[in-house]
Amino acid sequence: MKILIVSDIHGNFHALDAVMKKVPHHVLICCGDLVVDYPYPHECIRTVKSVCTHICRGNNDDVVAQNKKSSDYLSERYANYAAAIDRATELTQRAIRDEDRQYLAGLPRECRFTMNGISFYMNHTGPGLVLNHYLDLNVPASELHRHYENIRANVMVTGHTHIPYIKHVKNRILVNPGSVGEPRDGDPRASYATFDTVNGRIALGRLAYDTTETLRRLDALSYPNYSRYCLENGVLPENPEDR
Repeated sequence: MKILIVSDIHGNFHALDAVMKKVPHHVLICCGDLVVDYPYPHECIRTVKSVCTHICRGNNDDVVAQNKKSSDYLSERYANYAAAIDRATELTQRAIRDEDRQYLAGLPRECRFTMNGISFYMNHTGPGLVLNHYLDLNVPASELHRHYENIRANVMVTGHTHIPYIKHVKNRILVNPGSVGEPRDGDPRASYATFDTVNGRIALGRLAYDTTETLRRLDALSYPNYSRYCLENGVLPENPEDR
């Protein structure tokens, strides 16, 4: 069985759709953040709801489901993004439907499941951590061991950083597929991971896709400039209003 692992869709339906159509897989799992930053939140929720076998809640899913302000939960590194991300969140709130909000509200904080005898643990951040905590690419091995020492799973999945990586925590695998909808590692192509339960092979992947319609709609709906900038450059600007 080949599992397609995605995270951090952020309302970018065309990225999600391209990966689902072009990357061979049997099942799809998602590590959260379906919404905010791009203009197709309803389409992303509808798609994931219909095809995803396992999914957990991301920080933006939580904010939208509970009608909160994103700026109240920003980490210090993004303090200057407060007004811009609140605008993106408000636009998302307008675009989704009541059933979309109910779906986001019902997403679990973490998931445990088994496929073909392989046990999985999935959390948008890490066990017991707040939803906006970052387990960065350079997080020390000792910290990872501390967070995951009590997790009994062969494969552990995390997201939130928008930067992909594969790490080993003792004899287990920790995979972050990066962001399918909003990569922030300097490569704007959609990011994902695949896991083959037959041979145990896990791999990170990238896929280019057409952003023309997304860019047009961002402009038409007056999304904050950082959304366009990141879509084109694969990294957030220092100033959220840079274009």
